[in-house]
Amino acid sequence: MQGLEVVLVRLASTVASTVMKSVLAPRPGAGLVADPVRPLPKPAGPERLARVLGGRISAGYAAVPENERLAAVAAVQDTFTAAGELTADRLFAADLDPARLAAGLRRPVPDLTERARDLYGELLELCCAHLVEQLTAQPSFGARAALEHTRRTGELLRGREAATGSAAIAFEERYARYLIEAHGRLELFGLTLGRSGRDWPLDTSYLSLAVTGDGGRPSAFGLPHQGLATLKAEQALENSDRILLRGPAGSGKSTLVQWLALNAARREFGPELADWNRCVPFVLRLRAFATAETPPLPEDFLRASGVPLSPPPGWAETLLSEGRALVLVDGVDEVPSRLRSRTETWLKSLVAAFPEARYVVTTRPSAVPEDWLVTQGFAAHSLLPMGRDDIRAFVARWHESVRLECGDEVERARLDTYEKALLHAVKTRRDLGRLATNPLMCALLCALNRDRHMQLPRARKELYDAALEMLLVRRDAEREIVGVEGVTLTRDEQTVLLQRLAYWLIRNGQVEAARDEAVEMVAEWLTAMPQVEADAARVYQHLLIRSGLLREPVPGAVDFVHRTFQDYLGAKAAVEARDFGVLVRNAHDDQWDDVVRMAVGHARVEERGRLLRALLRRADRAPRLRHRLVLLAAACLEHAAELDPEVRREVEGRAGELVPPRDLGEAEELAKVGELVLELLPGPEGLSEVVAAAVVRTAGLVKGDAAFEVITRFREDTRAPVNHEMCEAWASFDSPRFADEVLSGHDWSTAFLLVQKPEQLNAIQYVADARHVLLHGDHPDLTPLRKLTDVKWLYLMENRSVADLSPLSGMRSVRRVLLDRCENVRDVSPLAGSGITRLDLRSLSYEISLEPLRDMPDLQNLLLAYTPLIESVDELPVGPQLTELHLFRETRYVTLDGVERWAGMTAMTLASETQIGELARHPSLNHLTDLSLQHQDPLDLRQILHLKDLKSLFLFQCSVPENIGLLRELPALTRLTLSSCRPIDIGPLADRDDITIDLLGTAVTGEERFPPDRIIRRR
Repeated sequence: MQGLEVVLVRLASTVASTVMKSVLAPRPGAGLVADPVRPLPKPAGPERLARVLGGRISAGYAAVPENERLAAVAAVQDTFTAAGELTADRLFAADLDPARLAAGLRRPVPDLTERARDLYGELLELCCAHLVEQLTAQPSFGARAALEHTRRTGELLRGREAATGSAAIAFEERYARYLIEAHGRLELFGLTLGRSGRDWPLDTSYLSLAVTGDGGRPSAFGLPHQGLATLKAEQALENSDRILLRGPAGSGKSTLVQWLALNAARREFGPELADWNRCVPFVLRLRAFATAETPPLPEDFLRASGVPLSPPPGWAETLLSEGRALVLVDGVDEVPSRLRSRTETWLKSLVAAFPEARYVVTTRPSAVPEDWLVTQGFAAHSLLPMGRDDIRAFVARWHESVRLECGDEVERARLDTYEKALLHAVKTRRDLGRLATNPLMCALLCALNRDRHMQLPRARKELYDAALEMLLVRRDAEREIVGVEGVTLTRDEQTVLLQRLAYWLIRNGQVEAARDEAVEMVAEWLTAMPQVEADAARVYQHLLIRSGLLREPVPGAVDFVHRTFQDYLGAKAAVEARDFGVLVRNAHDDQWDDVVRMAVGHARVEERGRLLRALLRRADRAPRLRHRLVLLAAACLEHAAELDPEVRREVEGRAGELVPPRDLGEAEELAKVGELVLELLPGPEGLSEVVAAAVVRTAGLVKGDAAFEVITRFREDTRAPVNHEMCEAWASFDSPRFADEVLSGHDWSTAFLLVQKPEQLNAIQYVADARHVLLHGDHPDLTPLRKLTDVKWLYLMENRSVADLSPLSGMRSVRRVLLDRCENVRDVSPLAGSGITRLDLRSLSYEISLEPLRDMPDLQNLLLAYTPLIESVDELPVGPQLTELHLFRETRYVTLDGVERWAGMTAMTLASETQIGELARHPSLNHLTDLSLQHQDPLDLRQILHLKDLKSLFLFQCSVPENIGLLRELPALTRLTLSSCRPIDIGPLADRDDITIDLLGTAVTGEERFPPDRIIRRR
C-alpha cells in the first residue's frame, strides 16, 4: 500500500492546488481585494484528503488489483490537472453541488476496467465533495456566498425584467413606496391635543417588546425545563418562519405587524433578520374581510387589504412560491367566532400551497386554542406586559415625539416635568403601574398626564372617561375649533352617536362598518335628536374627523381607532338600553369580555347586582363555561365601585371554588381579578408543583405588597416549576428586597437562579449560595458573579454587551458553562484551568479560539452551535476524556474524522446528512447510547440501524418519510423524542412495549395503539 499512499497524497495535492489560489486563500471578506487586511489561518494540507480516499478504497475496493486502483487514482489526478484552476466562480456555477462539479470534470477513461471506472467515479466525487467542504468551511465563504447570491439575484431580476417587460419589478418598487408611506407613521393615542399631529414616525415611536414561548425549539442540553423563555419579538422571528403571536388588547400586536411591513418594504431588517429583506409584505387585517363570503386568494391580497394598486398577473403567487412573501395576518380575534374555523382552513391552505413563504399571525389569547396551527409548524409566542424598563422607554419616546413638533421652549420644559412626574406616579402608584404595562393604556396615561397637568385618574373606567372628555370636548375647545365641518355637537350628542355605532358593531360581531351603512344609521339616530341641525353625512364626517375615536382603515369603511374604545362605548349603550340579557348571553364569547366588565362599571348599583347574579346563574346552567363565567364575574368586581355586599360575597365565594389555579393559563386568567384573588390563594402546603407554580405566577402578575406576602410563603419550596416562577416574579418587585426576604431563604442546591435585570445581578450577594445561575440579557460587567460562593452551573444568554470573561477566572467551583449569543466574546481562556466538565458554545463569533479547551482536562461534554474555524473534529483540542459531542447545524460542514480518539463517546448530536452518513464509517461510535438528529428532511433511518446500543433517540425538525417501524431493529432503544417534526405515524412502534415516546410540537397518528403511559406530551 505504500505506493498507493504516495499516489493518493499526490492526487490530494493536485486537488488542493486547483483551488488553493483562487478559493482557499484565506481572506476575511468576499475576495474582492488582492491583499486582505487580516489574513486568516491557512487551509489544511492534503494529508487528510489522502486518508479519506485511502479509507474509501479500503472499504469498497480492497479486492480490486492494486494496478487497477493505481490507474484509477492516476486518472482522477489527470482529470484535475486537465481541469486547470477551479475558481470560486466555477464552483458556484455548479451550485456547490459535488455531483454536478464531478459531472462537469469527468473525462472518458476507456482503458480502465469496470470496477476501476467505478472507483474513478467515486474518488472524483469524493475529491469534489472535499473541495466544496473546504470552500464552505472558509471564514470568507459567508461573504463570498453573499456576493454570489447578490449577483445571481441581480441576474435573476434582470432576467425577469427582460422576460416581463420590467412590469413586475417596477410594480414591486411602486408597492414598496406605497407601504413606506402607508405604514411609516404610527398613531400614538393622545397626541391629538394642541399643536400635536395625530401620527408619528414609526422609527421614533416603535418599542420592541418582549414575548414568551419556546416556539418549538429544542432546549439547550442541560438547560432547565422550568418555563418558557423570554426574548424580544424580533428574536422570536429569527427562530421561525411561521409565528403565532398572542396578546391582549393594546399590547402592540398590530404595531409589530406595521413595523414588519415597513422594514420589509425598506429592506432595513438587521443582521438577525437579514434574509427577511428579500420579502415583500402583505398586510392582511382580518377585520377588513370578516364579512366577505370567502377569505382572499393571493391575487386578491392587495384589494382585500385596501391597497389601491393593481399588480401584474400572477405577481403575488410568484412571490409566495419563491419564498419571498411575508404574509402578515392581523387580528384572528376580530373574526366572528362562527367564522374562525373558516379562517383556520384558509391559513392551512395557504401554508400547504406556499410552504416557503413566511407567516406572522396575531390574535388575542382566548380567541384560539393553545395548539392552534401547531401542526403547520407555527411557533406560538405571547406578548408580555411591559416591564419597568419598557414603560420608562415608552414614556420617554412618547414625550420625545411631542417635543419633535413643539417649538415653545416653555412647553418643552413642561414636558420634561410631565415626563418625570408620570414616571414617578407609575412607580409609586400600583393602580397606575398596572395600567402602564399595556402600551395603549400607557399612551393614554401620557396624554392625560399632560392634559390634566399631572392629575391622573385611578381606575380604568375613570381613565376612559377622562380620555373621552379630552377628545370630544377639550381638544377642540382649547384650540378654538368650532363647527369646522358645519356641525356643532356637544359631548353628550357625540357620545350617544358613538355608543350606538359601537354597540351595533359589537352585536353584529363586526369591527368595522361600510361608510354608507354608517351614514344611514346616523340618519336614523338623528331622528331622535332634532336639535342637531345638520344632515347625516356631515355629522358622520364630523365624528370621523373631530372625535379622534373613528378612522377609515380602507376607503369606504369606518372603525374605532382601538377596539378598547369600541368596547367601552358599546358597554355604556348596552347598559342604557338595559340589555343585560344580551350581555349575559354573550359573556362566553371572548370578544365580549371587556364589554361585560365595562358594563358593570357603567351600571347602577342595583343593575350591577342583577348582572353579576345572572352571570353566576348561567355558569350553573352551562358547566362547560362555568370556570370562565365565574372568573369574569370576579374580574368585574374591580369595576364595581359600589355593590350590594351580598352580591360581592356570593361572587367572591364562587371564585374561591376556582382557586387555586390548576396551571399557568388559569393563573393568568385569575390574575385579571386583581388583588381580590390574593386573599384566596393557598399554599404551599398540599399543592402539587404545577399548582404551586401557578399560585406564584398569579401573585407575580397581580404585584403589590399583598402579592409579595403570598410569594414569601413559597420561599422554601424547592420544586423546579415553583422556583422558576419565583425568579420570574422577581422582576415585579424591588430587587434587593425580594432577593433578601424571598430568595435568600430558598434552598439553591438543585434549583436555578434566573437573573435578568442589572439590579438583580447587583443584588446577587443575597443569594450567594446559588449553585445554578442563568444570567439572561445584557450585563457588561460580570464582577458581581464573584460573590457566588459555590456556583456549579453558569449560563450566560443573550449578553451582547459582555466582552470580558476574566471575572470568571477565579471561580474554581464552576463545572458547566454555557455561552449563548454573547457575540462580543472573543477569548474563553479565563475558563481554562478550571474543573469545567461541560461547555456549550452557541451563536458566538467565529473568531473565538478553541485552543483554551486544551487546558480543560476535565471537559467531558462539548456543544458547538456556531461556526468554528475547523474542518473536522480531529482539530478540536480536547483530550481523550470527552464522552459527549453535540454538533448543531452551524457546524454541519465539520466532518467526524478523528472521532475515534474519544473511545468513551456515548452521546452525540448531528445536524448534517454528511455527518449522519459518517456514523457507520467509525466503529468507535457503534456504542453510542444517546443520539440527537436535527434538521433532516428527509431522514434516512437506515443510516443509524447499526447502533445496537442506542437507548435514546431525539429527532428535531425532521421528516421521516419511511416507516418509523425501522426503529424496532434497535434492541436497546427505550425512548424516542419527536420535537417539531413533520406529522408522523408512530403506530408501527406500538408492539415495542419498552419504548416511550415524548412529543413536543409534533402531530402524530397511531397514538390510539399505545397505552397512555407510553406517550408523553410536553410543552
